[in-house]
Amino acid sequence: MSESLADYLDSELKKMLANFKWKVVKDSKKNMVEIYFTFRAETEDEIQVQDELGQNNDPGSVLFEDVLCFYDPAYAHVKPQNYLAAFSFDSHVGIEKGYIDAILRQLNITTKQGEVALKEFLLDDFAGEFELKWNHNNLETLIKTTKDTGRYDDERIHMVLEDEDSFFEKLTKDDGDDGVERV
Repeated sequence: MSESLADYLDSELKKMLANFKWKVVKDSKKNMVEIYFTFRAETEDEIQVQDELGQNNDPGSVLFEDVLCFYDPAYAHVKPQNYLAAFSFDSHVGIEKGYIDAILRQLNITTKQGEVALKEFLLDDFAGEFELKWNHNNLETLIKTTKDTGRYDDERIHMVLEDEDSFFEKLTKDDGDDGVERV
């Protein structure tokens, strides 16, 4: 069986030594994979920042979190505006490794720039809100460059999502207990 999208994302993020923390989450029911990522900016203890949920930062640092999403629009009802960036593809056909690699490199660049922008935001007494910006044009340029230099991998990765068995399916598949739950 080939590597799943979630596994590939996780292994590539580990290799790239990203400047952010991440968590790859696959949602079998919604047929999508999300990358939750965070980065931190150090600040003076008295600076207070409030997030969208009304939570204040811990003294001395501000933690920023956002999400990327990979989804199949035939199955998932995703609102791309709810993500830093959302990438739709046909889960049966798959998505090219070169495209995923470019997205991850762009994510690393975006978070590095975001750390600088967040520090500037924290020093600006008149700034209203901070938002990370995804530059789709830079992503397209990165993809073109890797294709032009022969470093683009067109092997496809599929969204392998295991459907969880229902309680009754688990019972009927349990050969060790003849389909009967022992308590």
